[in-house]
Amino acid sequence: MKKVFAFLGLGTLVAATAITFSNSWIAPDINRWQMRITGEPSYYPALTIFILVLPPLIVLVPLKYWWDRKQRNTV
Repeated sequence: MKKVFAFLGLGTLVAATAITFSNSWIAPDINRWQMRITGEPSYYPALTIFILVLPPLIVLVPLKYWWDRKQRNTV
């Protein structure tokens, strides 16, 4: 099951990178927000990727710990 969570984490990173560099519907909004926050006329793709990948990973971490505890209790 560890491989599944690793692939899910890597998959979310790949998806966030694809969304960032394809200028999908949410990436330009995040980029404009970054420009307003920093006051610079440029944005940082790594920060956009981080912002996009953070919510799914916040969901995956407790799910992984719950799964590990469930597996330990059944053994």
